[in-house]
Amino acid sequence: MKIKLLLALALLLLGATSAFAQASGAANGSKTKVAIIDVLSFRDQVGELKAKYEKLQNEFTPKYKELEAMQAKIANQEKVLSENKNLTPQQAAKLTEDMEALKRDYNRTLEDSQGQAQRREREETEAIYDKLSKFMDQYCAKNGITHVFDARRLQETGMVVYAAATANITDDFIKEYNKANPVQAASTK
Repeated sequence: MKIKLLLALALLLLGATSAFAQASGAANGSKTKVAIIDVLSFRDQVGELKAKYEKLQNEFTPKYKELEAMQAKIANQEKVLSENKNLTPQQAAKLTEDMEALKRDYNRTLEDSQGQAQRREREETEAIYDKLSKFMDQYCAKNGITHVFDARRLQETGMVVYAAATANITDDFIKEYNKANPVQAASTK
């Protein structure tokens, strides 16, 4: 009940804000123009970001393979422990101890790798995301867009009931950004 009440209040507040924005926009001669964009598609479609994420993927592939090998070894030890009824109590205890140590090593390696991957992602992509943000400001000013919402977040929350296909600026924005910021092809040796 509380959630429905909060959602209703949020919708009323959003509606009032929108009405106020439209009223104040009409008063000064401008109109409110709303657009949606799929920010997650930047990773695969913005040339600069795609190149950086491919670089990061190549950089971290050995670590991912190491983690997969550790997972396989843990699964194999669990299988041996559960299926082999002929183990002596000492053998079972030793195998369990080895398996627990491997699980601890796996968890430490995973946490370290995740932290390092997040740091490297920030290092490699932060400047590009800043450029994207500035380009978004210019794009919106050029096209008279006053509000831009993330399409996936809107979809996840279910807050938008309808959005015309023309409101989605993702493809046009990415095309314009890539045209303004071409990526140099990697040299082959």
